[in-house]
Amino acid sequence: MQITDPIIPRHIVWADPERFLVKLSPDAKYISYLAPFEDNLNLWVAPLGGSQMATPVTISQHPLKEYWWATDSSYLLYIHDHYGDENWQLHGFSLTTGKTITYTKPGTQVRVLHFSASKPNKILIGLNERDKRFHDPYLLDIQTGQLECLFENREYWDFFADDDLNLRLGIKVNGKGGEYIDIASPSKTCLSQVSLHDLFGLYYYPRLRLGLATNNKLYLTQSINNNTSMLISVDMSNQSVETLGKNNDADVCDVLLNPQNKVPLAFAVNYERKKWQSLDDATGVDFTYLQSIDDGDIDILSQSTDNEHWLVGFYRDNGPTAYYHYDRQQHQAHYLFDSHSDFKHYPFTKMHPRVITMRDGLSCVCYLSLPRQSDINEKGIPSQPLPLVLMVHGGPNYRDIWCFNPTHQWLANRGYAVLSVNYRASTGFGKAHLAAGHGEWGGKIQLDLLDAVEWAISQGITTRDKVAIMGRSFGGYATLVGLSMTPDVFCCGVDIVGPSNLETMAKHFPPYWRAMQGAIQEMLGCDPDTPEGNAYLKERSPLFYAKQIKKPLLIGHGANDVRVMQSESDQMVASLKENHIPVTYAIFPDEGHQFLHPGNRMAFYALAEAFLAKILKGQVEPYDEHVHTSMIVKEDDFKLHV
Repeated sequence: MQITDPIIPRHIVWADPERFLVKLSPDAKYISYLAPFEDNLNLWVAPLGGSQMATPVTISQHPLKEYWWATDSSYLLYIHDHYGDENWQLHGFSLTTGKTITYTKPGTQVRVLHFSASKPNKILIGLNERDKRFHDPYLLDIQTGQLECLFENREYWDFFADDDLNLRLGIKVNGKGGEYIDIASPSKTCLSQVSLHDLFGLYYYPRLRLGLATNNKLYLTQSINNNTSMLISVDMSNQSVETLGKNNDADVCDVLLNPQNKVPLAFAVNYERKKWQSLDDATGVDFTYLQSIDDGDIDILSQSTDNEHWLVGFYRDNGPTAYYHYDRQQHQAHYLFDSHSDFKHYPFTKMHPRVITMRDGLSCVCYLSLPRQSDINEKGIPSQPLPLVLMVHGGPNYRDIWCFNPTHQWLANRGYAVLSVNYRASTGFGKAHLAAGHGEWGGKIQLDLLDAVEWAISQGITTRDKVAIMGRSFGGYATLVGLSMTPDVFCCGVDIVGPSNLETMAKHFPPYWRAMQGAIQEMLGCDPDTPEGNAYLKERSPLFYAKQIKKPLLIGHGANDVRVMQSESDQMVASLKENHIPVTYAIFPDEGHQFLHPGNRMAFYALAEAFLAKILKGQVEPYDEHVHTSMIVKEDDFKLHV
């Protein structure tokens, strides 16, 4: 191993941020954010410009998922689940009375659909209480908690409303894509069609859920007759379509709306990094000024109702997110705070975008991080070959982005090169890139990963005998495929909540995914309810190749995972034990598809760190026995947990 920086402690890299999901109240008097309180992310509020006066307004034993301001700034609404079960429960905190109301029942999943400035005391939500497969739309009075069911939903995946909280549109999903249905009309007319690509964009980029403006135009992203998704408007009176913005290399991934009339002001695309394009001169002046402040990627996190105040985040690859209050009238940004104030004491490394051409000519945007001491010129070229960890993202329709990536920083600090690949099926690069991955689980997607390894070897980044594979969810599946179906390529693997048997995975999807069944079948490449589909899924399942595994494997799983059941890891471990193949297996009784409790994250990554060091010989920080974790190590053939 070459010279490395001093170890950055795991509690620095993997702890919850000091401030996260920072927002501005609609009246621009307050800021809010999630921050640690009693070992969980809770909701805090402070006067704008007075963050030292912040106070927690929740004391939740469950990490909060998301929150929203009521449009008159009188309430904060927030959701959390119970130990990772994804049954999001909605609560409201009154800034006037200091009291909290619980709006929905445990065991029911809520979706927050629409807020209205003209009706600040009411919001539209969806609840799957009647039928777990579908969310019925409800009108909720946030002051009294009264719920009014608008109708029983048996077909729609999502809804859009106008500013009077009238339901106007519903999205129906089939195997080819979706339709925007005018549910306010007796004939239920189809106003616009969207591809599967556009639907996945809506799912993975929630802020693309644009909807109706006061000018009676529907704003949405769509890729009909184009490879990448475009920002378009549809005139509701005559269905005429206008293209407002597009990019040939990447999808529209974010849109900034005027909060008063809901008309787009700017849009963003993200090929290697996030770039904004303004749709009017005034907004263009704003972005020109903001770009002069910081070279990080810009995100407009929230706006005041009058659009005169913005909460802006600058995202960096080797440092914390910096938050600013931007006064548009004064054209002046006021620094508020960083997401992690202690990051400035540690030597984090850069993240380098790379475009790799796969064997069939497909271009994939990838991100490479190196140990800082091997990347002195910060060009992404190591002074000598390094052990490499191939980090595979989930989904498979998520994507990796340029940002401060804790996994990259942790691994690079321990002495490893880290490569993340936006393989075919990744969202953000056009529908051809997405569709190229349909039906390619364990197929061409896996070949993209192998091609990325070959690229890294050819560039002198690593050597053939020092490549590990690691990932969560689909990335965990890819890890299992890599070790079982190509047993000589990787020297070890770390699988986090990965499915081992696609047959059983498909049988246990959450019931509320039913509305997206056609899209899921297209993604998998088969109908799991047919014999032919089951045979295909079995062929692509690493469980049935487990006896071919001959390299070390570490598995971690949350016991309450509803997307990939714990049984997926249980059956893989059972098969390995039956074939006398060593494995270390850790489960977390209070987690689901993600490890949300910081103590659990630190415990698992301590295990992974010791595991990788046994094979790749990187740096190791001793295990901290004082970390509060629920981790149970069921199998430990590699003697990692002492």
